[in-house]
Amino acid sequence: MEYRSDAVFQKPTIFRQGIAAYAEEQSTAPAPELLRIAADTARAVPEWADISSGRLQVAFLQMLIASGRMRRVLEIGTFTGHGTVGMAAALPDDAEIVTVDSYVTEPRARGVAERAFAASAHQHKIKPVFADGLDGLRTAEGDFDLIFLDADKPRYITYFETILERGLLRPHGLLVVDNTLWGGEVLALRDLPPADEAVDGKEWVERMFSRWAHDVVAFNAHVAADPRVRTVLLTVHDGMTLIRRAP
Repeated sequence: MEYRSDAVFQKPTIFRQGIAAYAEEQSTAPAPELLRIAADTARAVPEWADISSGRLQVAFLQMLIASGRMRRVLEIGTFTGHGTVGMAAALPDDAEIVTVDSYVTEPRARGVAERAFAASAHQHKIKPVFADGLDGLRTAEGDFDLIFLDADKPRYITYFETILERGLLRPHGLLVVDNTLWGGEVLALRDLPPADEAVDGKEWVERMFSRWAHDVVAFNAHVAADPRVRTVLLTVHDGMTLIRRAP
C-alpha cells in the first residue's frame, strides 16, 4: 500500500449503524491476546488501524479452520498479526500458518506483529515471510487448506491467477479474499484525479480509495466468471469472498 504521513485510512461501514457492535456482543469473546494485539495496533499505527482484520472477521476465519480441520494456512498481508495469531490459535498444535508481508510502507506494523508472535502460545505454528506478497506466492512451497488474501487490491487478479497456476490451493481448500465490498464503493464507482496529485492526506485517501474500488470490482467480476472455481461473496466485515476449485 502507498503511504502518506498525513493520511488517516478509514473505510465507511456497509452496515446500519450499531449492527457490527451488536454482532460482536452476541458472538464469543476473543481471546485476551487478540485484544492485546488490537490495542497495540491502535497505539502503534492509529492512522492505519482500520485495515487490520476485524474481530468478527478473525472469528469467522477461526470457524472455517476449526470446522474444516485445516492444517496448513497461507496468509498474504500480515500487517500487525491480529488475524495471523487468531488463525494460528484455531490450528492443531502441529500445523502451521505461513504469513507474508514486506512492510515496505509501514515498518511500525512489523514491530507490532513481531511482539505479538513472540508473546503468543501459538508462536511455533507461525512462519513469517518478509517479502512482497506476489513474491511470497511465487516461492511458497506445497499447497494449503486455506489461503487468506488481504493485500493490495490492484494486484488481486494477479494473486488469484498465481494461486491457481501454481496449484497452491488444495482440492477441497478455500481461498478467502478480503475487502471485496470495499466500504460499499463497489456500487457507485467514481473516477477521481490521481492520488499522487492530492493536496492533503484526506484527499489522498479518498482518491486512493476510489481508485482501488475499480480494482475490487474488476476482481469480483473476474472470479465470478471463471469456470475453474466456485465463489460466493459474503457480507462479512467489509466483504469476504470464498473461493474453491470447481469439481
